[in-house]
Amino acid sequence: MKNLYIVQVDVAATMGSMEAYLPYTAGVLAAAAWQSETVRNSFCFKDFIFLRKSPDEVVDEMDNPGVVAFSCYSWNTEYNKMLAQKIKQKYPECLTVFGGHNVPVNTSFLEQFSYIDILCFGEGEVSFTGLLEGIAENRLQDTKGIAIRNSEGIPEMHEAADYPRDLDFPSPYLDGWFDSILERYPDIHFNAILETSRGCPNRCAYCDWGLLKSKTRQVPMEKVLAEIDWMADHKIYFVWGADANFGMFSRDLDIADALVKAKERTGFPERMRINYAKNSYDRVFEIISKFNKCNFDRLGATLSFQSLSPVALENIGRKNLSDEYFKRLIESYNENKMKTYSELILGLPGETYDSFTKGIAKIFDMGQHFTFDVYNCNLLPNSIMGQPDYMKKHGIKTTRTKMVRSHTSNVEFTIPEYTDIVTETATMCREDIARGNLFVYITKSMHAYGLIRIFAVYQRVANDIAYDDFYRSFMDYLEQNPQLDIAENYKLIKRYADDMSKGINEIRLFMPFSHDIIWEPDEYIVLNALQDRDHFYDEITPFLKAYKYSDNIFDDLMKYQKAVVRLPNESSATVSLNYDIDKFINDVYLQRSGLPEKRANIITATDNDVQVNWPDFAKYVVWYGHLGWRSYKDQIEKELL
Repeated sequence: MKNLYIVQVDVAATMGSMEAYLPYTAGVLAAAAWQSETVRNSFCFKDFIFLRKSPDEVVDEMDNPGVVAFSCYSWNTEYNKMLAQKIKQKYPECLTVFGGHNVPVNTSFLEQFSYIDILCFGEGEVSFTGLLEGIAENRLQDTKGIAIRNSEGIPEMHEAADYPRDLDFPSPYLDGWFDSILERYPDIHFNAILETSRGCPNRCAYCDWGLLKSKTRQVPMEKVLAEIDWMADHKIYFVWGADANFGMFSRDLDIADALVKAKERTGFPERMRINYAKNSYDRVFEIISKFNKCNFDRLGATLSFQSLSPVALENIGRKNLSDEYFKRLIESYNENKMKTYSELILGLPGETYDSFTKGIAKIFDMGQHFTFDVYNCNLLPNSIMGQPDYMKKHGIKTTRTKMVRSHTSNVEFTIPEYTDIVTETATMCREDIARGNLFVYITKSMHAYGLIRIFAVYQRVANDIAYDDFYRSFMDYLEQNPQLDIAENYKLIKRYADDMSKGINEIRLFMPFSHDIIWEPDEYIVLNALQDRDHFYDEITPFLKAYKYSDNIFDDLMKYQKAVVRLPNESSATVSLNYDIDKFINDVYLQRSGLPEKRANIITATDNDVQVNWPDFAKYVVWYGHLGWRSYKDQIEKELL
C-alpha cells in the first residue's frame, strides 16, 4: 500500500492567538476517495499537512510517502512548490500531484516544474478519486481529469472528468477525518468551511468561477444541518461560507435558523462570513435580520457593485441593479440598524480614475456611508480575465507582488507567496491605479470610519459638493501642507500605494502600542489621527473652513464630530449645540434630505463597550469594527432646549 499525504497549508489571520482553518478541501478529497474499495485497498492515509511548518521539518516527519497531493491557492502555491521539491529530493519515487484554483487548466505546471508529476483538474471528489484508482491499477494513461507526461516525457492533457450532477458526497467533519487534528492541537482556535451549494450562475470575468460554467447544486440538507451541529459541538470559532450566492434558495432561511440555534445552544460558531446572493435581496434581508440579533455575521449584507462604470461592467460581464433600488435597499437596512457593506474592484478594464472615484462617491450618495472594501484586481489564472486574448484586448498588464497578511506579527515567510495584480489597463495607467488606491485609503479613513464624514455630508447637502471632489480636495490640502503631522502619514501611505503599483511590498505599517502587528493603510491613518484627536482636527480645520457654512454651524459640526468618535477610555461626551446635527446626519443616512434645523440641544454620546487601552481599541473597534460600524459611540441621547 502507498502512503498518502494531502497538503492544504493555511495562512492564519490572527492577532495574539493561534488560529487555523481545518483543511476542508483536503478532507473532502479524502472522504470521497475512501468510498472507493480500490483506494481503500491500495492506499494508507497518513496525514493532512495544514500548518505552515518548514518544508524540511515536514519531510523529516513523513513516513515513506508514495503519493503527496497539494491543494493550491494564491496563499500557499510557492510553499507547495518548495515542499514538493524537498519531497522529490528525498523520495524520488513519490508521486506529487497538484490541483486547485491556482493551477492553470493546461500543462504549464508540468512544463515548468520537473518535481510535479501529475495535475488534477475539475471537482476533486470525482477527479482525485479517479486519479488514485488510476495509480492503484496502473492505468494513468486512461484516467480523466488529469495531465501527465507521456512515455516520451511530453506533458499531455486528458479529457475532462465526469461532471457530478449532485453533491451527495461524504462529509469530512461527520466521518471523523479531522478528529485527530482537534485532539493533537487543543490550543488552536479552529475555523471551518461550510458548503451548502456549489457553482455560480454568473460569469464575471475577474472570478475563477467564470470559466467553469457550473450549474449551482445544493448539498443535501441533512448533511448541512449535521455539519452545523458538528461545528457547534467542536467549538469552531469562525465559519466561512463557501457558497457563491447564499440566500439564492428558500431553504437558506432554514440553514440560517440552524446556525443561530447552534450559537444560542453552545456559543459556537462565534461568527460567520458569507457571500450573499446578488439578486435575492428580500431573502438575504431576512437572513441578515436573523444573524443581526445574535451578532453572528460581523460584516452584514453584501451590496456589491465591483464597479459603477457602465463600460467596466460590460467588459466584465456583470450588470448591477438600478441605483434607486440599491438606495431603497440600503435605506431599509439603515432603518433597521442592520449592517451592510459594499465592494469595488480597482483595475477593471474600462474603468478610469475619474469613473472609479465617482463610483465611490456614488455609493455614499446611495446611503452606504459606513463600510466598503476595495480590492486590487487580482489576475486569477483560471478566470476569463486571465486568458491571453482578453488581456490583449483590454491592454491588461500585471505586477507580481508579495502577499502580506495584515493584523499578524511581522514574521516574514521563508517562502513568500505572491499574487498578480492588475497595474495597467487600456483606460488606466499605473499612476492612476496608485492614485486610486490612495483615494481609497483616504475615503475609508475619513468617511467610512467617520473622522470628517459629518463635514462631507454637510457640504454635499448644503452646497452640492460631490463627495469625490471633497476628498480629492482633502488630498490636495495634504499635498500642499507637508509640514502637518497628518501630511507626514499621508506621504508614507502615498509611497505605499505607489510601491504596490510597482510590485514592491516592503513598507510595514506599525503602531507603537501593538509592536510588530501590521495594519492596513486606512487603519494606520485612523489610529494615528486618534492618538491626539484634538491635534488632528486642529490641523485640518483650515481645509474644512475653506467651504461655506451658514451662521455658526461650523462649530456645532466640529463639536458633534469630536463627541461621537470613539476613543479608548472615553465612556461619554456631552456637548451643547445650536443646531440639531444629530437629526440632520441620521436623516441623510435614511435618504431624507434637508439642512440642519436651528434648535438648541444637548447631545450626550455614550460608548457602551469602552476599550480601556489602545491595543484592544485597535483590535475590537478599528479592525473588528471594519472601520465603519464601531467608529461612533453607540448611544446618542438628545435633550432639546
